[in-house]
Order: sequence, then structure tokens, then C-alpha cells
Amino acid sequence: MSAVSASIPPERRIHLPLQSFRRMPAWVVNGLTVALGLMLVQGSILLMAGAHAAQAAIATAVCASLADVVTTTDRVARRVLAAVISSTAGATVFLALRPYEAILVPTVVLIVFGAMLIQSWGPKAGTVSFATTMSLVFAMSVPASQGLTPDYVAWGLVGSLGYWIWAVATAHLLQPTWRRLALVTAVQEMASLLRALAAQARDPVDLSLQEKVVHREANLADRMQAARDLIFGNADGPTAHLQTSVLLRLKDLRDLAIAGKLDTALVRHGAALLDERLLFADVLKHMALALDGVAEHVRTGRLQPLDATVELQIGRLLDELEKGIGNGRDGARLIISEILRSQFAHVQAIQAMHAPFKQPQLPCRRSDLRRYVAPDEWRFAAVWMGLRPESPTFRYAVRTAIAAGSAYAISRLLPWTAHPQWVLLSVTVVMQGSLAQTLVRRNARVLGTLSGCVVVALLALSPSTLFLNLCFLIAAGVAHAYLGVRYSVTAAAAAVMAVLQAHLVAHGADFSILERLGDTVIGALVGWTASYAFPSWERRRLSNDLRQANAAIRLYIAEVLKLDEGPQGLPRFARQRAYDAIRAVGATQSRTLVEPSSVRIPFAELTLWLTAAYDLMSHLSNARLSLTLYAKESAPAQLADTLDEVVSKLDQALCPTSLDRSPVLEPIAKAALEAVPNLLPRLQDALTDAVRVGKASCKLCSWVAHQ
Repeated sequence: MSAVSASIPPERRIHLPLQSFRRMPAWVVNGLTVALGLMLVQGSILLMAGAHAAQAAIATAVCASLADVVTTTDRVARRVLAAVISSTAGATVFLALRPYEAILVPTVVLIVFGAMLIQSWGPKAGTVSFATTMSLVFAMSVPASQGLTPDYVAWGLVGSLGYWIWAVATAHLLQPTWRRLALVTAVQEMASLLRALAAQARDPVDLSLQEKVVHREANLADRMQAARDLIFGNADGPTAHLQTSVLLRLKDLRDLAIAGKLDTALVRHGAALLDERLLFADVLKHMALALDGVAEHVRTGRLQPLDATVELQIGRLLDELEKGIGNGRDGARLIISEILRSQFAHVQAIQAMHAPFKQPQLPCRRSDLRRYVAPDEWRFAAVWMGLRPESPTFRYAVRTAIAAGSAYAISRLLPWTAHPQWVLLSVTVVMQGSLAQTLVRRNARVLGTLSGCVVVALLALSPSTLFLNLCFLIAAGVAHAYLGVRYSVTAAAAAVMAVLQAHLVAHGADFSILERLGDTVIGALVGWTASYAFPSWERRRLSNDLRQANAAIRLYIAEVLKLDEGPQGLPRFARQRAYDAIRAVGATQSRTLVEPSSVRIPFAELTLWLTAAYDLMSHLSNARLSLTLYAKESAPAQLADTLDEVVSKLDQALCPTSLDRSPVLEPIAKAALEAVPNLLPRLQDALTDAVRVGKASCKLCSWVAHQ
């Protein structure tokens, strides 16, 4: 035993592997379980029925494993089973019709079209769609001499169903781990957003910092939705209550952070001074440090108390911010200080929840929380609705199927060793729903494949079939783990899988490394070029996205601008829907930048809409904060009626039917709103921004109509 290990107490040595496991990200744990499951499937069938049966089983098991992602047990069961059914059907149809050369290319086109149409069920069906494509690729790798036999189909079903059992069992056992790691990731992303906001506060004119904030907001939204899906559906219990309470507080903190953006909070008072921006940034950085401690505690179970110096430093900075300086900016400094104090109160509350013997109570009913959980329905009506020429999914399925069929036909004429399945696979993974996503996938695919071919060149030095089988399974786990993290690594691992699978299925055929690289480049170019055929430009969905966003903002307005407290979860749910809808329009902005200039959405108008929409949401959140803090004490009798009037005027301003509509508040309404501190200026700013949103919506919809 080494001196280092001897110095560690025995009980500490026992906990070291556990601590290492607890520090692993969810995607690493998921990749390990997938690789282990595939090893068990192949190893058990190899011992029972031999190499041929094991090869048939592992091909279908790999396809099924693609849908084994980090989510709840019931969702894993549905998705993996859907992958089993679709991949088995795709491979069986191809193998059954492969002897008929005349209809082989149309068969490939129809299978790929059906695989892409599966995405009508939404993002959750993406892995199922890819599993169907992978089954077609594996079926093409089977030597023509073997054909479709009952034994091959039977062992394929055994492999896929065996992995389904493994996936459901491991998902059930790992649910506590998934929930814990999802919460850790959400807390860490919140800390990253605060740091990005701090950097933006120091230099608000730097466009790169603004883009970083938008990127962090989008990442946080995705991580929080994943955490909500896992945590909010959990059964009652102390741990469930704690995780739910933390996530709800985190959501409120996120919304306040967005509301507290420098340019939004001080829009009525002009640009902030340098010393003010530095104070804002320091407060946000210290709150990010406090959240780092919370994330570390949730990950490891060891509570790191909030450093007293950090808490004192935040208090000192806020006190300094609130000092009157007599330059006409006292009101602005008080507003932003109030927002920052509210944010810090949420950070302190999250920290306090993890104190020993602390049992936080749910702030709302468990049934209300299900509003936040993303639906997981698999209705055939969604696919039927996707069978329309104007549907983006339909257009995507058509162009992918035609491109894949054309690439498959061309690849059979290439002068080198024929691996048409590799060209087809590159086409289907490179082609995405938008041109921007396609360009990213194209570059990552080619670079990743080049790296994977280098790895295979090294593996080719080993003559051991057992070692190569083990490398294939490890590559499957790595490709699965990195799929949503870094696609270039997934592409490299997939290249290793493809070359090894072709080598193992053909019983010792040569490694076709150069052919793999050439086929990948051809497939990537075909997929990129085909993105311009039967396209689905962003302008096609813009009008619908704007309508949904305006409707979601109206719903939020109706929920926050009232005195009576409705269901506790409803304002949060309305706010989430509004921000999600606005972010959907923001995603359109980033994707349209790579489109041809003739079809590109007007960038300036879209930026104006996004800026005004985020500003409007910030003012509404601040108005809700004023009502919560002061309305019960100082609210006049006519305040409720006045708020109803404000809601009506905001609805009028948001309606994109007139460019000249500018609602104003009557003197009586102003008097009622002035009774609540800071409420009137915030609602006046909200009306101004609502007009900006309405005008920008009208111009954008008019532009789309004339295209």
C-alpha cells in the first residue's frame, strides 16, 4: 500500500469511490450505464448462442440504447420501446426487400422519410428517429449472402428487448442520481448566468458579452426544464420537498436576474455610471460564489456554509449602492438595489434550505407543479398533422429522404470499396431542421470522423477480435454520452463504431479507414447542399412564433397585474411560458443569420422586438414585486379596477393591428398607481415597451406576408 493511501483512514477510503461517482456529470454516468448494458447483452448472448447471434443482438441493442437518456423511468420505457419498434421495422423492411434491386433505392427513401417523420412528436422523438436510421445503416452492413432469416430477426429482438429491460431497470435505480445531478447543473448554470450578467454590467456595449448572456439564458432554460421534468414529478418526501423548493426559488432568482439587467432597470434614468456598474457586477459575482457552494453541497452532500465575509461584502455593496449622491440617479440606484436585495434573499433562502434539520414546505400543491413538466405524449395525430406540405417536419423529412436516397444510389457507383451506409448516415446526421444547425453538424461531422479514423488506424494494429468488440462497445458508450455535449466527439466515436462494425460483421475484412473518411465527406457535402432544396426557412414559422409569444405575454400580464392571489403556481407557470415563447423567437434570430440574404428575416426589426419583449417582461416582474411588497399596506380601494384598466391597455398595445396605437393612463389611474411605491413608472415603462412590441410584430408580420 502506498504512503498516500496508508495515510487515508479506512472509512475515508470506502467513501472515495462514492465521492468520485457523485462528482460525475449525468451524461458520463449515462454513457457508462449504456456501455455496460450493451456489454451484458452481447456477452450473455455470445455465451448462449454464439458470435452470429451476438452480432445480430448487439446491432439492435445499440439502436435501442440511443433512446436511453437521462429522464424519468416512464419516459425511458416509452422512448426505448419506441426505438425498438421503429428500428426493428426499418431493418426488417430493408433486409426483406434487398434482393429486389429495382425497388431498393425507393425503399431506402421511404424508410428515411418515415424515420424523419417520427420527429413530428417533437424533440423527445429525435433519438427514436436516429435509432431508425442507425438500424438501416446496420442492416446495410449485413453481408448480402446472409439475408433475412428468422434466427437473425429473433436474436435481434432478444437483444433490443434485453436492453429495454436494462434501460428501465437502471433508469429506476438512478432516479435519485438524475434528480440530484439535474439540480446541480441548474444551480451551476444559474451561477454562470450571474457571472455573465456581471461581465455585461461592467461593459454593457460589448456585443460579445450580450451574446454570452443570451447563450447562458438559453442553457439555463434547458437545464431547468430537464430538472423540472425529473423533480416535479417525484413522490412526496423530505428530499423531494427540498429539491422542489430549491428549484422554485432558483426559477424566481432567474427571473429576477433577467429583470435586473442594467439597461432594462435603468432605462428611464439614462446610462449607468461606471461606479454603479462596478457595484452591480461585484454583487452578482458574490452571489454566483454563494451558488457555487450550494451546487457543491448538492453534488457531494457536504454543506459549505455561506462565507460570512461574502454575505457582509454583498451587504456592504448594496448599502453603498443605496447611498444618496445627489446627481438625480438616486431613484435608479434604489430600484436596482431593491432587485439585487430580492435576488440575494433568494440565494440566502436556497442556502438555508440545506441547513441540518431544515424541512422546507412546498409553496404550492404537487398538482400545480405538473404544469411545468414538459408533456410526453405519443399521439398519432401529431404525425398526421405533420403530413402537410407547409409543415417544417414534413419538408425536412422530404429533403432528407431524397438526399439520402440519392447519396445511397451514387455511393454504389463509387470506384472504391462500397459502403453506401456510411454516406447515408452522414447525410442523415448532417441534415438538420435549419441551415444553421446543418452547418454546425457538417463541420463537427467531418472533423470528428477524421479523428475517429486516426483512432481506428491504431486499433487496427491489434489482431484480437475480443479486444475490438470491447472497443466497439466503449465507442458506443462514448458516442451516446457526448451526443448532447460535444457532437464532434460523438462523430469520432461513431466513426470507430462504423469501421469496427463493418470489420466484425464481415468476419475479418480489411479496415476501410480511407473509405470511411471519403464517404463521410461526400455525405456531409450532399446533406449540406440538399438543405437548400425544398427548404424550411425561418420566415415560415415567424408569424406563428410571434402570435404565440404575444399570447403568452398577455397571459402573464393578466396573472401578475392583480391584487387577489390566485393559484400559487399559476404566475410562475405563466412567466415560464412567456419567457419560453420569447426565447423561441430569439432562436429564430440566430438561425436566420446564416440563411441567404433574400430570405433572411430583417435583423434590426427582430432585434427591436426581442429587446422590447424582454424589457416588457422585466417591467412586469418589477411591477409584481412592488405589488407584493407594498400593495397590501398602501393599496387604495380603486387599485384593482385601475390594474384591470392597465391590463386592457397593454392588450391593446400588444395587438399588432395598428402602428399608431399608443395607450395612455388617465390622471385618476395615475393617482391610484402612485399610492404604491415605484408602481406607476414601471407600468408606464411597460406600456411603452408593449407599444414597441406591437409595432415590431406588425412590421415583421407584414414583411412575412409580402414574401
